[in-house]
Amino acid sequence: MKKIALFFGGLGNESEVSIVSAKNVVKNFDYKKYELILVFWNKQDGLFYKLKNIEKISPSTASRLKIEDFSKTFEVALLMTHGKYGEDGILQAIFEAQKIKYCGCRVLGSALCMDKAVFKDLLKSSNIKQTAYWVLDFKRQSKKEIAAILSQIVKELPLPWYVKPANSGSSVGITKVDKIDNLAKAINLAKKHDSKLVIEQGLKNPKEIEVAVLGNQELLISRPGELQLAKDFYNYEDKYKLGQAQAVIPAKINVKQAEEIKRLSAKAYKLFNCQGFARIDFFLYEGKIYLNEINTLPGFTDISMFPMLMMDTGLSYKKLINKIIELGY
Repeated sequence: MKKIALFFGGLGNESEVSIVSAKNVVKNFDYKKYELILVFWNKQDGLFYKLKNIEKISPSTASRLKIEDFSKTFEVALLMTHGKYGEDGILQAIFEAQKIKYCGCRVLGSALCMDKAVFKDLLKSSNIKQTAYWVLDFKRQSKKEIAAILSQIVKELPLPWYVKPANSGSSVGITKVDKIDNLAKAINLAKKHDSKLVIEQGLKNPKEIEVAVLGNQELLISRPGELQLAKDFYNYEDKYKLGQAQAVIPAKINVKQAEEIKRLSAKAYKLFNCQGFARIDFFLYEGKIYLNEINTLPGFTDISMFPMLMMDTGLSYKKLINKIIELGY
């Protein structure tokens, strides 16, 4: 029986979400087809541990799993390591170096989609519509350059703005800015998570549309789903604790819009060298479609859109996990 290692936890600010996703995988895993091995990436010491029970996460010296022993322990890595270090190509590079099969995007695709600034620049060069944005890089730009960019933003970019860490997910470190006076506070919060920030134009009450994509060469693309928010900003608390947002599948959009969003999803998936699976997010505003981001390791919690969208295509949760494993290489 093939051994599948479920990686969860991680060093970034989404380690808690990762554990919730992993628990859902454990609950829906096909134990008749595969043997499941739990590998916890401990945020405290940065080491990997082989666990017996996901409900009792207690790493010990005896349970430590060294990177050089990965290939002796399992055959395929199934990643639920959301966010920085687990979703940006770093963990993927470890598997590449050890010549281990793993599920999901490769190193390049993971890195391109994780860095919002690079992602947006590539979208721009490919003429894919997105909201207006500016990039602040506190390690590469001087104080004078940053001051000039901020001055330009104030002159040219209508409020509201969203201030985001370039390399973060799950809405961690993001602030909606309605008043210029709140900009400095938003920048300081985002800087706690990354030295590179993106400031982008906010749209007033757009439809938030999400699409699930599964595949390597041949793609299964879900019908677009709509995320109806309880308030105007979908933050971390709403995503993973309060659960107040409602998922509507299929999205309440017309046929032409749905077809165009699916076409753009396929184009972006291939453009960013995505593999395995991903969730692609859009805004629909005043009849125009804006691509927002690609999540290369989307959430697998009870309220996550990716599994819900894929189940709408006819796949059960268990079959979805099996398919992701089969797509690993």
